[in-house]
Amino acid sequence: MNPESMRIVDRLAETLDHDGVAFEIIPHRRSESALAEAKAIGISADDVAKTVVLVSDRGFVRALVPASRRLDVRKLAALFEQRRDFRLATEAELAAAYRGFELGAVPPLGGPGDDCVVLDRRLADRYSVVVEAGTHDESVRLRTRDIVIEGDAMIADICED
Repeated sequence: MNPESMRIVDRLAETLDHDGVAFEIIPHRRSESALAEAKAIGISADDVAKTVVLVSDRGFVRALVPASRRLDVRKLAALFEQRRDFRLATEAELAAAYRGFELGAVPPLGGPGDDCVVLDRRLADRYSVVVEAGTHDESVRLRTRDIVIEGDAMIADICED
């Protein structure tokens, strides 16, 4: 693990500690997708949440869906009553907004504090989920209720049927 990724994970852990959020850091071999992350950790893809960052006229939206499912952007846009200009964030936007986090490894908590968080209802039924910890070689297990409370998350059906 390089020093930069250690700093990222430490910063996330410090934020979670400060907020009184219970968590478990899980080191694993480098993975480039939530499905690969689940395999590297040895857990079901239904227990891993991928964070998809989108851009809306209200700012960034972090959508959490099970690794085993795909985000339905239309369903998500309907929650915000947006039909235009609701899109996936570009790599340049992600790099600027989530400094220090590796591209594709943005956790649902930490980083800019004004993001809207939307949790798919399938995840809301779980006691805990595993998400990226800001790097592709460490994850963090969080109680789902802590994601909802700390992220002021909305719960909705946002996966493709």
